[in-house]
Amino acid sequence: MKRIPTILSILSIASIGLMAQNTDDALRLSLTRPSGTARSISLGGALGALGGDYSGIGINPAGIAVYRSSEFTFTPSLHLNQTSSDYYGYTGEEDKYSFPLQQIGYVATYKPMHETTTGLISTHFAIGYSRNNSFKKNTFIQGNGIYSSLLDEFVYSADGLSNNQLDARTGLAYDSFLMDPLNSEAIDDPNISTGYYHAFEDLDGEGNPQWGPTNGINQRRLLTEKGNGGDFDLSFGANFSNTFYLGGTLGIATFNYKKEMQHYEEPTLAETPWTYLENYTYKEKLNTSGLGVNLKVGVIYKPTSSLRIGAAFHSPTYYSVDEEYSYHTYLPQGFGDYSGYDSPYGEYSYNFNTPYKAIGSAAYTFGNKGLISVDYEYTDYASMQFKSKEGSIDDMEITNWRNDNIKDTFKATHNIRVGGEYKPTETFSLRAGYGYFQSPYNKDYINNDDSYQTFSGGFGYRMNNMFVDVAYRMRLEKNTYSLYYSGFVAEEDQEPASITSKLHQIAVTLGWRF
Repeated sequence: MKRIPTILSILSIASIGLMAQNTDDALRLSLTRPSGTARSISLGGALGALGGDYSGIGINPAGIAVYRSSEFTFTPSLHLNQTSSDYYGYTGEEDKYSFPLQQIGYVATYKPMHETTTGLISTHFAIGYSRNNSFKKNTFIQGNGIYSSLLDEFVYSADGLSNNQLDARTGLAYDSFLMDPLNSEAIDDPNISTGYYHAFEDLDGEGNPQWGPTNGINQRRLLTEKGNGGDFDLSFGANFSNTFYLGGTLGIATFNYKKEMQHYEEPTLAETPWTYLENYTYKEKLNTSGLGVNLKVGVIYKPTSSLRIGAAFHSPTYYSVDEEYSYHTYLPQGFGDYSGYDSPYGEYSYNFNTPYKAIGSAAYTFGNKGLISVDYEYTDYASMQFKSKEGSIDDMEITNWRNDNIKDTFKATHNIRVGGEYKPTETFSLRAGYGYFQSPYNKDYINNDDSYQTFSGGFGYRMNNMFVDVAYRMRLEKNTYSLYYSGFVAEEDQEPASITSKLHQIAVTLGWRF
């Protein structure tokens, strides 16, 4: 029996927009994981008070004024992203290689014709690119004998709505015969409000939905992500009396992200098999691109020849964002009118402000033998904001609701980076670093323990005007991932998956000073 197609006839650009922006989008645009030069990586990113490194300028722009000469650097790298999942006691593993260019930059140093030790010692200019996020990874999740379904979320989301009020996802599930109205009259009259039940449920004698497959269902989910974020920077700085160093950076931020989610379900084998639906696959595709601008300012103070103290402020990045996305279902032969259904192609644009950051730093050098450096970073994720592009009353109300949701979901984080360097000779350096980054989620959310750590090390070699730095870093990240949610299903029947991600990075920086 053919149904009146809901998503083809009633889905508008406005309703697509309702699906586009959420807290996941906000955090993805805001959460940065900079890589940068090999020296920066091996020191754990703790360069805020040190300067003299291109990646240090991105942390504290005053670091540009520490340079004593001009410099050109670039940093190719190798990334191996390994993920493992635990879902109802079943493990899934995936890995992905990539070869990103982490940074390329030029720093120019200008000194007065008559050198002096007081007043203005030098001025500086820098231009370059730094990558602050790499998204390329695959995540595989699997579980068997589960007594809930992604379709439970669709049914819960659609409860009390008429057929022509369904959104893109629930409308697609309805058109694909994956859920049906409890009120059979709603099939012919799309204006009747009704509850729904799905293809792994049947109705008892009183017409109430009940779970069907006696041994539950098997689930498989594959998340494929790719893309990157980075900044094209223009930086300026000045050195006063070799004691005060000032700097500022104007950044043009770019953001590109693609995600494909494939979700497969089938009944677990049983003596009494569930025959109504043999299996189905649901797929989501998302493509996000953004362009933004930001400003960074900083200062470094050197009270003694060994001690340096730094402070920096990063403004929000003001993004203009475009999203494209679609939903698809794939069905067994003969289950529906077609073997697959597609939602309309969705497009939506909006503005977005990331949170501001405040950074405090301190470093101590042991003559020419080594150093230790510490950075503290404060980031208020509750200050993230969606901004409407349309300017309509409805869109403004929806945007305000999303921003209220951000304030309820997120909190400020306190992050620490520590690094040390030892120079056994004048030309050779050994380095190590560590970073701890808090979860941005409030304590009431399942992701509140999603902190991550970085462990790094490396070495550097100087020869005349050229230098080579090599670094290794492992980022250990643990996340709680909810596949779906339904208020009609008990919590123990819709447990989240635990995902562990290990990103191994090897970077080599080649640099020339002149």
